Amino acid sequence: MLLHYIKNPKRTGAVCSSSKRLSNIITENIGIENASNIIEIGPGLGVFTKYILSKKQKDCVFFAVEINENLAKNLCRKIKDIDVEVGSAEFLESMMKKRNMQYADVIVSGIPWALLSRVEQDRILQSIYKALKPGGYFATFAYVIPTLHAKNFKKKIFYTFNSVKTSNVIWSNIPPAFVYYCKK
Repeated sequence: MLLHYIKNPKRTGAVCSSSKRLSNIITENIGIENASNIIEIGPGLGVFTKYILSKKQKDCVFFAVEINENLAKNLCRKIKDIDVEVGSAEFLESMMKKRNMQYADVIVSGIPWALLSRVEQDRILQSIYKALKPGGYFATFAYVIPTLHAKNFKKKIFYTFNSVKTSNVIWSNIPPAFVYYCKK
């Protein structure tokens, strides 16, 4: 993970994997258990993926979007029969069409928002918003490290979504993080 991060931090997102505690919290209270369609963006090594797969219904349509081809290949080796699309989340609409998915009930993201430019944040966030059904949930996390891009992202999600709640800080994560629960 460290080598991938050093080579291209935007396409890796973190120096180390998210904690089990963060993985559990990001997948709580967003309706995964009752969802028909779930998308994970930026699964990386699959820490969130395992929690999503353990909580979702068997007949739920699920796919993951990973921009880093090497991480996508590793994920496919780790988790059999997983549907992973290599590409940018700004193209969710075409990815969903391939799978006959009209909307997503839940989208979980491990994207490194603070490393993205304003334009990249806007494009991906609008793609996510369009992909969600009304009443659907988008869950993502942020590190407790105040940066300009992190502050801009926070403003954008509060402006974009009907309801945004945050979790308590997960101090056991490295670095410490919290979750945004966004409802369309």
